[in-house]
Amino acid sequence: MNIDLLSSPLPRVVGVVSDEIAWRALQPTDADLVELRVDALPADRRTLPLRVPCPLPLLVTFRHKSEGGQCEVSEEERVAVVRSLLPAVAAMDWELAQVGHAEDLLKEAHGRGVCVIGSYHDFVGMPTRELLHDMETRAVACGADVLKVAFTPRAERDLDSALAWLREKHHVPVALMGMGDLASQSRTLFSRNGSVLLYGYLGNSPTAPGQWSASRCLSWRRDTCEA
Repeated sequence: MNIDLLSSPLPRVVGVVSDEIAWRALQPTDADLVELRVDALPADRRTLPLRVPCPLPLLVTFRHKSEGGQCEVSEEERVAVVRSLLPAVAAMDWELAQVGHAEDLLKEAHGRGVCVIGSYHDFVGMPTRELLHDMETRAVACGADVLKVAFTPRAERDLDSALAWLREKHHVPVALMGMGDLASQSRTLFSRNGSVLLYGYLGNSPTAPGQWSASRCLSWRRDTCEA
């Protein structure tokens, strides 16, 4: 991998950028790595990383519409855009439900030493334990370096259930986070219990319900995990 997502300190803070203004304002101290949400950019700006270098390791995400993507394109176009960006990135995110459309892309990413995050998002509720195990099986099968699961807890029992799953023995490192009203509580809880990534927005716009700013994530990690 071009970046060690599991190096200390953990969790690694991912600063999420969803517009060109925030991209051009990036500083080396903003986060441990930067996620560029390509789906949030105008079509003619999607190759931005090839023209404006990133001062931090870059994670590229062209999110599928079914899991929160901000535009709808064919899988062929989505794969082509991400493939064109591989020379500039340290990591990429791809939905585990869509891996079948991107097997060659994932092979190329692995061949380049690009870290692959296999992801699953539920904007409605809590995935079943069976679904979580299925997502992990898919992550292992496609060679993902990290399994990312974002869900929407509705009650404390959802957090308890997710924490119990997180504490199980896994075959791949897990990044677990909640969205919505319990986002803050869930992310700090999971980060203290082994979740390897903590996402926060850069600029003015959160990219998920309840998401913290990247600066707040860094401050929380320093005060809580590095103290």
